[in-house]
Amino acid sequence: MDYSSEKPESFPFPLSITRDDFSASSDFDPDTFLYTKHRYTPLDSLLQDLTDLSKSLNQDLLDLVNNEHTNFIRLGQSIEGCMELMNNISLDVSKFDTTLTHTLESFLSSSTAAQKVLSHKKRLNLLKNKMKLILLLHDQCTSFDTLLGLDVGDVKADRLVTKLSTLATLFLSVSKIFAILMESVGETEEICVFFDKMVKPKVMTLKLEFKSYLDELLAVCTADTVTYGHLLLQLLHVLRVTGQTSAVLSNIKKRD
Repeated sequence: MDYSSEKPESFPFPLSITRDDFSASSDFDPDTFLYTKHRYTPLDSLLQDLTDLSKSLNQDLLDLVNNEHTNFIRLGQSIEGCMELMNNISLDVSKFDTTLTHTLESFLSSSTAAQKVLSHKKRLNLLKNKMKLILLLHDQCTSFDTLLGLDVGDVKADRLVTKLSTLATLFLSVSKIFAILMESVGETEEICVFFDKMVKPKVMTLKLEFKSYLDELLAVCTADTVTYGHLLLQLLHVLRVTGQTSAVLSNIKKRD
């Protein structure tokens, strides 16, 4: 604190320190207080005043305890009750935390189990759909073989058109389902014995039989274009749709 700029003042009469001096302001500052009111007071006098104030304060506290000992006892008992209550609450919170931890672990375990079940269910659904496709493919191959062997000697144009249309539809359906199943087998790397040993060879045979049937039908049409003109147009359309055009034309060139 800089006091060099203050003007000289007359020598004050020394004052004693009282208890009111400390309660006059909430922001009590010892340096300011001593300089303002007691800078000319001897140190012995200041020490004596402060000692007397300390003794007076201690006596007041002692009197307060003696006069209000019942209230102090009640206060102590209430504090003890609060401590017991706080301990009980702390124990309950600890138990709740333990229960919550166990519940969380149970939820995590249940979540893991549920994910495994869902994954297993998804896999079963994929296998189920795959088996349905395999059975459908087998049935269509059987239908193709049955239709191909029916009325072999019937060479009426309208009957041949109907037969060709049905066989082409079955061939396209079989080819599509077979491609889907082959992609599925490639992704999952699972082996179905029924598919590998029964259905797959049937599909391979079906493709060869259908190609051979188209060759025979083309020979019939080219031999009599007047009678089988409509059948020839239908046959060319089937060749284009099934992707057999180049193979059949190659066979025709070989015959020529």
